[in-house]
Amino acid sequence: MAGNTRGKLKEHFEGIHRNLDWSIEHITKSLVLIKEHKPNLSGAITNLGKAIKTLDDLAGDIYKRL
Repeated sequence: MAGNTRGKLKEHFEGIHRNLDWSIEHITKSLVLIKEHKPNLSGAITNLGKAIKTLDDLAGDIYKRL
């Protein structure tokens, strides 16, 4: 793989990680807020956070192999 392509791919996967990190931060804040108003949605928000974490782990695995 050309060095240029590899570098661009690494940049994209770093961007994916940063975006997913922000998503986790928003999920955490949402959990705090939702407990006061609709606690029955806490489980759904928690599961969304777990799914985002899984996507982040997969992106990290790809990044390591580039």
